[in-house]
Amino acid sequence: MLRLVTGLVAFGLVLFPAPVTAEIDKSDNVRRTRSFVYEGVVYPPQAGDDYFKGGTDIAFKGRFIYAMQQGVDGGVHIIKRTRTKRGHVEVGFVPCPGEQNDVEVVKRGLIAIGYHTSTCNVTGGGIRLIDVSNPRRPDYLGSVSFDGGTHTLTKYPGKPLIYSSPNGLGNIRGIEQIIDVSNPDKPKVVASYANRANACHDLTFYFDDDKKLAFCPGSDRTEIWDVSEPLEPNPIGEIVNPSIFYHHSAVATHDGKYLVIGDENTEADECEGGTTGALWVYDITEPTVPTFVSYFGIGRGQAPGSAGSDRESYCTAHLYNFIPGTYVLVASWYAAGMNVIDFSDPAAPVEIGHFFGSGDDYANYWSAYWHKGRIYANDRTRGLDVLRPTKDLVPR
Repeated sequence: MLRLVTGLVAFGLVLFPAPVTAEIDKSDNVRRTRSFVYEGVVYPPQAGDDYFKGGTDIAFKGRFIYAMQQGVDGGVHIIKRTRTKRGHVEVGFVPCPGEQNDVEVVKRGLIAIGYHTSTCNVTGGGIRLIDVSNPRRPDYLGSVSFDGGTHTLTKYPGKPLIYSSPNGLGNIRGIEQIIDVSNPDKPKVVASYANRANACHDLTFYFDDDKKLAFCPGSDRTEIWDVSEPLEPNPIGEIVNPSIFYHHSAVATHDGKYLVIGDENTEADECEGGTTGALWVYDITEPTVPTFVSYFGIGRGQAPGSAGSDRESYCTAHLYNFIPGTYVLVASWYAAGMNVIDFSDPAAPVEIGHFFGSGDDYANYWSAYWHKGRIYANDRTRGLDVLRPTKDLVPR
């Protein structure tokens, strides 16, 4: 037993069974089965604690979950889903103290980390490639730095190219960098794209037989690009909505008919059930003329000023994905936890599941995603939660 505890601490976390409390606010069709509490965070958190040392984004490949942590103890927690009774175990940790800290899978055994600032063997902002084929002994490979650094990373489907989005917040200027990672020891910027005064905060793709699209949300709009020529993005449409405070994320449905945009609102005190910080649905059947369909507002949240809550964490649809082949979305809402929303009728989306927590066991999720029958939610003041949905959660 002593060896096990020592090994877990070496990976940069302390593993606890899922907390059991009668106070947890959740739906009956989802339950938490594991919690990985990261080293360096204070649990339970207190009002005024530093949020910027906990979990951020997550990437997946097969049975591996790559969960990012930012701050002085930051890096990538490599967690493997097993067939044992424990279900999930941490098998490696990639130290990379930094600010923001995003992660993307390049291919099996190779990941990329993006950051605004970092100390993992490089200086400045940019990306670094890491060989994780042996997760217990990660190997730092090449890196590339550029002004503004990286807020999010997205791999171009089918090619060894990564789009690095700088941020697009307020008056922060930046340029979308397109990086060739075919040689992981020597990644290089092969194209730069200044799409507008405020660059992308995030970027996602949708490909089918007829079109190759990218979605660039940031600041006051979401742009739709034709990326048939990957080094020459071509803006073909845009969405401007005065009710959206800040265009943060944008994800298309599996058939490319609809786009869901998340609003990161940092100036509202109250948003339960309203348009503030909501998810906005647009018909993009004709991507040059996107058409508004509906919105979904969260129905819960923690009061501003409570432990683990602030205005930003209270009114924000943050990071999310669709369950493959469905119109069912899994989303994080910062201090409003995680929920599952059915967009089968895009004009009238309905919540069908949630995990919120309360008191000392609250949730403050930076990201939440569906992957192979589980929901993984990365808490920015605690660590990674593994949530298990019941079989009837996804409409058939």
